[in-house]
Amino acid sequence: MTNLTRKTPFHKCWLTSAHRGLVDDVLKENTLAAFYNAYLNGADMIETDARMSCDGVLICNHNATAVGTDPATGETVTYTVAETNAETLCSLILSRDEKWGTQTIPTLEQVLHLAYNTGMIVNIDMKAGAKDADAIVDTVLRCGMRGRVIYATNGAGAETILQILRRDADARFIDTPSNYTAEKLAEIEDRNRRCFAYTGDFSKENIDMIRKSGCMLALISLRPENFRDAMVHHPDMCEYLHTSDFRQIETDYFDTLKLF
Repeated sequence: MTNLTRKTPFHKCWLTSAHRGLVDDVLKENTLAAFYNAYLNGADMIETDARMSCDGVLICNHNATAVGTDPATGETVTYTVAETNAETLCSLILSRDEKWGTQTIPTLEQVLHLAYNTGMIVNIDMKAGAKDADAIVDTVLRCGMRGRVIYATNGAGAETILQILRRDADARFIDTPSNYTAEKLAEIEDRNRRCFAYTGDFSKENIDMIRKSGCMLALISLRPENFRDAMVHHPDMCEYLHTSDFRQIETDYFDTLKLF
């Protein structure tokens, strides 16, 4: 058969999500440069973690403690996020090199500003669940990101979803299959277009269970070795490890894709 090549790029039906951005040899996760690097490599969405500092500022840090280099002393220091002010947390140096410059812990507002100006969606992992929901939505709305955020509810449930929807009417949500069952989301009438259930288990039995919940399907921790096994299930979202070269993974997939 003659080799047939499409003259324009493929249009994906899934969201490509970069978990905590896309890192390189020196670039750290959950930094503005890591998120921008994800954008440069074709990410539709970035995932980040929102935590509240002691002075009421939302910062993006995965762990309850923040580790970095003190800019004054050059020593490695560790702070508890909830017990430390944002100025101190955001001054910690996470990485520094000629290509990306000095990278520090960003505020959620800075991450949303970057997403607004690059067109990316942001998946915000609400580390405190319902506790910080209002503050997170305040920041989302202030940054013009209404309807451009997927909130990871961490077991907060339908009550928190409805709380957010009263202010961000086009919001979407993500959680584990055990938290996003049809029974637990019975109050969310349009969960089929709002709620993603995420999993790293690509077995048919598990995927069928998620489909029966009515939620959209998000497959996580994708890498070259498991990508084709994931795509058999036609996911709505593909989330990659922050070390995965997702542009190359998807390019290789399309270059060898057999449709007939």
